[in-house]
Amino acid sequence: MLFKQNSQKVGTNILFIGLLTLLTSCNNSTALESFVAPDPQLTAKQVKSQQSSVSQTQTKDQTAQALELPSDFPASFPIYPDAKLQKVESGEAASGVITWNSPDNRQAIVNFYRKQLEASNWEITKPFNFNPQQSISTAIAIKNQQQVKLSLSKPTEDQNTKLSATYQSIETASKSNTQQVNKDNQPPETQVNNNVATSNGSFTDLNEVPDQLRQPLKSVAALGILTPYQGQNKTDVSKFAPNQVITRGEYANWLITANNRYYQDNSSKKIYLGSKNSQPAFSDVKANNPNFGAIQGLAETGLVPSALTEDSNNLLFRPDAPLTREDLVSWKVPLDTRSSLPQASIKALEESWGFQDAAEINSTALRALYADFQNGDRSNVRRIFGYTTIFQPKKPVTRAEAAVSLWYFGYQGDGITARELLNAK
Repeated sequence: MLFKQNSQKVGTNILFIGLLTLLTSCNNSTALESFVAPDPQLTAKQVKSQQSSVSQTQTKDQTAQALELPSDFPASFPIYPDAKLQKVESGEAASGVITWNSPDNRQAIVNFYRKQLEASNWEITKPFNFNPQQSISTAIAIKNQQQVKLSLSKPTEDQNTKLSATYQSIETASKSNTQQVNKDNQPPETQVNNNVATSNGSFTDLNEVPDQLRQPLKSVAALGILTPYQGQNKTDVSKFAPNQVITRGEYANWLITANNRYYQDNSSKKIYLGSKNSQPAFSDVKANNPNFGAIQGLAETGLVPSALTEDSNNLLFRPDAPLTREDLVSWKVPLDTRSSLPQASIKALEESWGFQDAAEINSTALRALYADFQNGDRSNVRRIFGYTTIFQPKKPVTRAEAAVSLWYFGYQGDGITARELLNAK
């Protein structure tokens, strides 16, 4: 009985103490909140870490956004599929330089652009002349008054091929090229000396020429009318590079220089250089172009179609583009015949020359070729290309072939050769 009473008292006391503790806790709730609240230092670290992560993500997004192609880059220019954009440099007046890296070899990239540029209707004015030993291989294409120069650099330590596309308007490119050429070229006095050296046979690589062209080429070189080969912004006066492709601008210069050399005593057959004060016949050949006088002279005589002949399809001359076979005969044959070209048809050319690809030749070249056929063994085609049943009108002309075209001026027995001119000195 006494044990039960004591137990009840103990239980009552425990209950009283518990209630008192609970009431005390309610009055001091901040302590309880403090006990269950998170560690403020730990929270600050977590927030800082989250902010750093967000900042890094934003930086990556901004970098990716900065490496997007600029809006003024030609939309139709094909982009190599396995290339990673590395650098974007924008210039003034819709120009800039874009750089990519690719794990693929240069030959694969060259093959891609040869096919895709043509498929995208880009005109290749300077094709890739790919050589695995070259450190840089370059091509130039134009479309809609824009020019893109594509350069492929030899892989370095990272084994990646570097692709660089320099884009700008054709007019800007023409000015830039002219300024560079003027800077690199030697002064006129030295250029005259170079011609004298050429006439003394200082070209050291003429033995690289095919046998049938070698002797005529040496005779033309001896006249001092050919210019040394200009490579990567560097001219070696002893190098002719006979198997390299010649440009339209350089051949225009050779053609007029040769014509005036052959007829130096006959002013009625000379072609006068265009004046720098003249209105340019072509929008891409300004007065400061080194070949302006020759190109303007050909236009002003009507030997090449231009704005002066009211030919709206020939507002560009494309001086840096390769000279084609149909270009060569169209410009040279009128200086042989000294008369307007005869009318000719595809059938007439097939029956005379027997060309299987006569349908691919433009109308001016058709007429020039028909007249050239009448020149017998002194015709340009026979002297340069020998016997052939396909003309390949769009095939680029080599410097050796272009030079040999200048070995003879005349028609049907009335003319003069380079050898005869040399002997007459």
